[in-house]
This record gives sequence, structure tokens and C-alpha cells, in this order.
Amino acid sequence: MKKLIAILLVALMALSLVACNRTPADLSTAIIGSWELDDAEGEETKQAVAMMKLFGMSMILEFHEDGTGKMISAMGEEEEVTEFNYQIKDNQIVIDESPAEFKIVDKELHISLEGEMMIFKKK
Repeated sequence: MKKLIAILLVALMALSLVACNRTPADLSTAIIGSWELDDAEGEETKQAVAMMKLFGMSMILEFHEDGTGKMISAMGEEEEVTEFNYQIKDNQIVIDESPAEFKIVDKELHISLEGEMMIFKKK
């Protein structure tokens, strides 16, 4: 399962995203907080998210105002925390020097890669 989480993290960091009619300043504010992986679109990613839920696993992304963040992967009471730095630049998020494109729709953070999308809900 740790491999699955690692694959999802790599996918997150490798993405190109579109920023949904907001300026970079708006996105910098809107992304602050905790986001829990809730769903996906695309066959492979949807199956991976369903399997994570089946095994009681969760993934939370935290974005802080100071440009730092955490990915918290949990299975039961066991947690693994990965820290990262990020910045919003030209309607993209750059996480540890890897650019990614995204959009925020209502209280959902959509992250897409090669036709697959991960959907995180604001906590």
C-alpha cells in the first residue's frame, strides 16, 4: 500500500493543471488548508482510490500560508508524513520544483494527469 501512496504522490507532483478562472493570488489563498483525497476520474486512478478506501487508507494534503505543506498518508492509526515546499506561479502549483496544474471548484481541488483526475475535498 505504501507503493500505491508513493505512486499517487509522484502523480500529484508531476501534474500539469488549469486554474479555473482565478488569478494566482486567488489560488494562493484558496488552496490554504487541508484537502482529503475523496474520489477520482479515470479508470486506473478511480480503482486506486477505491482500493485505498477499502483498506481504510487516507491521503490528506495540507497547504500552509508560508509555502510549506504536508502529505499525510494514514492507515488506521499509523501515519506517514511527507513535507514539501510549494508556490503558486502563473496559474500552476510548483511542488518541490515539480510543476502541476490544478483547478479549485467549490470546495474541491482537482488534480489531473494524462486523462486521470484526483479529487480532494476541503476539510
